[in-house]
Amino acid sequence: MTYQEKQNIVNMGSGILITLIYAMIIYNRHADGLFDLTQDYRSWGIAFLIFIGISIVARIIIQIIFHIFNAIATREEDVPKEDERDKLIKLKATRNSYYAFTGGFIISVIALALGMPVYGIFIVFVISGLLSEIVDNSSQIYYYRKGV
Repeated sequence: MTYQEKQNIVNMGSGILITLIYAMIIYNRHADGLFDLTQDYRSWGIAFLIFIGISIVARIIIQIIFHIFNAIATREEDVPKEDERDKLIKLKATRNSYYAFTGGFIISVIALALGMPVYGIFIVFVISGLLSEIVDNSSQIYYYRKGV
């Protein structure tokens, strides 16, 4: 398995794990009555901003740990250089990711037009963001194995 494939698997796993942990924390706080996510959209904004900050810091830490473990396991200290093939693969994977997120956005707008509560839109945004990340990483793995 190449370095890029391992990195994409770690990215998918960390994205799913961070999102699930944060969703459980927010749900438990909502269930305990600390804030009402069905009517208080300011709390949603704060929750999103905190999630973004925590996610960035956690991902940086996870990437550092991944690189350390990968260097120990493979005895390679340098990260492979990115060439034109890698850039093309990332470009195609990003395209697929944008399609997935746009699809989620359109679904949320349609659901809002059909009477879905506004707080449901926030949940659909989180889910479509997570799915678009999974599509991005799995597309990269697919293109690395298939060849572009």
